[in-house]
This record gives sequence, C-alpha cells and structure tokens, in this order.
Amino acid sequence: MKRILVYLSLSLLLYISASPKIVFAETIFGKVAFVGTTSEYMEKAGVYHATFRFKVSQSICGNDKTPKDRWIVVRSGRMDGVFIHNMANFRNAYNTVITLLLSGKNLQLDNVPSCDASKTQTVNLWGAWIGIF
Repeated sequence: MKRILVYLSLSLLLYISASPKIVFAETIFGKVAFVGTTSEYMEKAGVYHATFRFKVSQSICGNDKTPKDRWIVVRSGRMDGVFIHNMANFRNAYNTVITLLLSGKNLQLDNVPSCDASKTQTVNLWGAWIGIF
C-alpha cells in the first residue's frame, strides 16, 4: 500500500511539473484603501465581463512578507446571461470589498496570479476567493 501511495504521489508530481496549464496562485492579505469601478472587459463581440478595481495597502503576498500597496482588478466572468450566477457573484464580491473598506477589517484574496506589486493583478472571480478576517 505504501508503494502505491509513493507511486501515485510521484506520478502526480511529474504531471504537475510537466503541465504548463497548472498555475500555482498566491494569496494576498491586507487592508482595502480604495474601491472603484472600471469599464467592462470585452472578451469577444457581445461577451463582456463587468470589472472593478481596488487597492490593498500594506499588503503581504505569498512568501513576500514586505508590506506593499497592490492594485487588483476583479473580472466577473461572462455577463451575457450564459452563466447567470456571475451577476450575483460579482455583486457579492463588490459588496465584500466595500465592506472591507468601510469596516477597516483585513482582506484575504486567494488565487492571485502573482505577487508582483509593480503590476496590477487581474483576478477572475470564477477562480478567486475574497474574504474578511
């Protein structure tokens, strides 16, 4: 049994290291200092994503424990009615970030593509989690 588990673990590790589609995302912790709307993102003709942006001040991300200001843009997913739940999820995400701004509580944002504070990070809502702690 132990050999089977070792074999499966090694197989999974080889698969992950060989697959270019698997991305290890980061987590940001910090305080929301600004929230604003942006124009929608057009994927293709007739398919758009609602977006909003916010600034996380004095945030830490992944292994980078030096506090930095970071800009985040959140995309809703398709808003053309194909995935009707995207509208409610987007509204909930926006309201959560507004609550963070007004309450002064801490943000946890999971599945950010990078910890590079010099670039705005675009987060796809369908693969990210925004929380209050």
